[in-house]
Amino acid sequence: MENKNLLLQINEKEKRIEELLVLIDTLQTNLRSAVANIPEGKKGEITNVQSYKWCTNWRPTNLND
Repeated sequence: MENKNLLLQINEKEKRIEELLVLIDTLQTNLRSAVANIPEGKKGEITNVQSYKWCTNWRPTNLND
């Protein structure tokens, strides 16, 4: 019975991870779209910030690091 519960927990966590990965992808896309609407002279104020670079460059493969 304990194995069944552990497998259920693993399955639930995997679903949550997948949902979070979809959310991250959506947020990255929305962030890039928002920045595309900023005048060129102002983009650097946002795109040169480390947190922007980290957010837009993060990939699911980073989970293995």
